[in-house]
Amino acid sequence: MSVSLYRRYRPRSFDEVAGQETVVEVLKKALQRDQVAHAWLFSGPRGCGKTSAARLLAKALNCTQLKDGYEPCGECLQCVSIGAGDSLDVVEIDGASNNGVEEIRELKTHVSLSPFSAKWKVYIIDEVHMLSISAFNALLKTLEEPPPFVVFILATTEPHKVPVTIRSRCQHIPFHRIELRAICSRLEAVAEKEGVPADPRALREIARHADGALRDALSLMEQALSLGNGEVSMEAADRLLGGGTLSDLERWIASLKENNVQPFLFLEEMFQKGASPQRVVEGVFLLFRNLWAVKRWGRPVLEALSLAGSEMEFLCEEAASWKESQLSEMMLFCSKLIPQVRAGLRSDVLSGLLAAKGLECRSFAEGPRANVKEEAPALRPEPPVVSPARPAQRVEDVTEAGIRSAPPFELPSKPVALPSKTEASSRLPAMIAEPSPEESVPFEGGPSEAGWRELEKRLFEKNLPLYCLLVGSSIAVEDNVLEIRFPEEAGYCFTVLSSERNCHILASEAKKLLGPQTELFLLWRGDRRPCSGNGGTKDDEDSPSWNEPASPPYLFKPPEDLQEKENERSLSGTAEGGEPPRSSGAAAAKEAGLPFEGLVNEVLKWSEGEVILVKREEHEEEPPPAGETEQI
Repeated sequence: MSVSLYRRYRPRSFDEVAGQETVVEVLKKALQRDQVAHAWLFSGPRGCGKTSAARLLAKALNCTQLKDGYEPCGECLQCVSIGAGDSLDVVEIDGASNNGVEEIRELKTHVSLSPFSAKWKVYIIDEVHMLSISAFNALLKTLEEPPPFVVFILATTEPHKVPVTIRSRCQHIPFHRIELRAICSRLEAVAEKEGVPADPRALREIARHADGALRDALSLMEQALSLGNGEVSMEAADRLLGGGTLSDLERWIASLKENNVQPFLFLEEMFQKGASPQRVVEGVFLLFRNLWAVKRWGRPVLEALSLAGSEMEFLCEEAASWKESQLSEMMLFCSKLIPQVRAGLRSDVLSGLLAAKGLECRSFAEGPRANVKEEAPALRPEPPVVSPARPAQRVEDVTEAGIRSAPPFELPSKPVALPSKTEASSRLPAMIAEPSPEESVPFEGGPSEAGWRELEKRLFEKNLPLYCLLVGSSIAVEDNVLEIRFPEEAGYCFTVLSSERNCHILASEAKKLLGPQTELFLLWRGDRRPCSGNGGTKDDEDSPSWNEPASPPYLFKPPEDLQEKENERSLSGTAEGGEPPRSSGAAAAKEAGLPFEGLVNEVLKWSEGEVILVKREEHEEEPPPAGETEQI
């Protein structure tokens, strides 16, 4: 059985480790100075060389013929056995499948044993973040104070999941994604050693698809060799990756200038071949990012993009036909699509969105949109004087093809006059403003409609609650008498306004504005009361004094059937041999000395309610006994 390329070409020396120069330098210095820590933590993305570096470190620690003080020879017994995985002193543990506390306890019993044949016992725990909390706790003491001949090397792709107590006891070496150029160089070297022809464009697409993981790139290259009958061709790479390569996306962007159905069909064909929607969206975003960078900063930025010569030429040619704002708009659009695609956005929906947005931005980038924007202000009329009674007429928005046809809009030759006040609008003041000197002069001739409107305006400014009580009322003027009439449903407003304080305020303001001879009366359902401000009384001697407000009238009319039932109940008594009439809730409350008056009294009376329990909220209430419910 053949060995996979990524296993066959695993680095056998520190110089063969690709794209991790800083990590290699740290390990070399530690070996040369004989300052190797007892615990290491290698973290980084998949396929970047963590396990390979751990094996090289184990070889260097046990090699009997070191080169330059750090490089394992690869020929001695220890190097060969460690490379083959047969060494008893270098133990590799998969943290994902051996994550329990029992496995770690077994490991602790073996740690104390001396090495069999090597100088050091090395424990490589891969995917260490998969260990359980109990396993980490069991490993903690051993990791802090291991035997003098033991070295731990922990590898993980998610270092944040490793407890901080473990990380603090290790030397943390972060690995990073391998650059595109380093992966391409490594693929070319492998193809040369294998003696197979390889298209540089295909190798670049494979490296780009690997996303910084050299192991993934070698696996894809091996699959491309199988599809290409012993060679790495662009056709084989396209079939393997399912379309969506950089060259495909470049052709799609170039087809946008035709402004026809071709961009849409091109995307549909790509997705039907099996292109990954997420890879396509991310590729389109990166391509527009490169175009935007070239458009903004020119050719000097090309060196930082790790591109081939043909790709650089495409960016320079294509960027000249785009506006910078449209390129940034496409980038923003793709960035919003990426999370939706990861959440499962359908490929046919994605093709429609990309084609529509690309054609829109491309057509605008070539000039029509800019021309429309420049001409539109000349065609748009100046805004007329806004009338509060009629909203301003809306002008149609500018579209891609120009300005939509709209009904003719004629400017008025003169400012639009404000409409006269109507009866309905006269109830509310049109504007809150300080009274002018002319307004403070009393109206001549006593009470009038205009004087009443001015009085309402003053109350609105000075005493808003009193003004609210007058909303809905009407007036009747006769000589010096101003009668304020309340509708049927405004009995509560009538009662509150009848209080001495409110009558005083209303009468004082009325006499200041309308003259001292003005007399005010309040009228509701035939009840006519004077509003003099000094606690006047009614003509009827039996009427109560108005120094204090009476109980408010009913907010609702009591049902006639309830009134009849109460009359019948009051007439029936013990003379007929029946039960004595039950006291109503209001009567019971009165007998109990409870302060129920006014509206509460009427509600108890007409609803036949009973007072079960009354508590004052002056102290913290205790919960009712079990089985009892508190009711009011």
